[in-house]
Amino acid sequence: MRKRRVAILYVNALFGEGIAQLLDGDELLQVVCLDARLADSCEKVKHLRPHAIVVEGSEDGALVRDLVQNLPRALFVMVRMEDNIMDVFHGRQEVPACPDNLAEVLHQGLRTRAKQPVSGN
Repeated sequence: MRKRRVAILYVNALFGEGIAQLLDGDELLQVVCLDARLADSCEKVKHLRPHAIVVEGSEDGALVRDLVQNLPRALFVMVRMEDNIMDVFHGRQEVPACPDNLAEVLHQGLRTRAKQPVSGN
C-alpha cells in the first residue's frame, strides 16, 4: 500500500518534532513537510498536495483557511495543546475525533475521505 503524505505546520519546535517522531513510527504515513513558518510554507504545502495536514492550533487561522480552501481533498487536523483538543476537518466539514491517538485519527480520516465521491468543484 502507498504511504499517505502528511505535512506538519507548527509554531513550537517541540510540537513539530514530537508529531513527526510519532508519525515516523507508522508504516502507512510519511511526513513530507515539517515547517515552522506557515506563511512561507503555504505554497510549498499546496505543491506537495499532502493527504493530511497537522497544524498546531496556535497558527494563524486565515492562513489555515486558505490551505483548506486550496486543498479541499486534504484531511486537516488542528491540535490545540493548551486544552488537549483535536479539530478534524474534511473540507469545511468538522468531524469528531479523539485526541488520544493522532495516527489513528489520521488513518480513520483518510479512510473516510477515500470513500467520499470526488465533487466537480
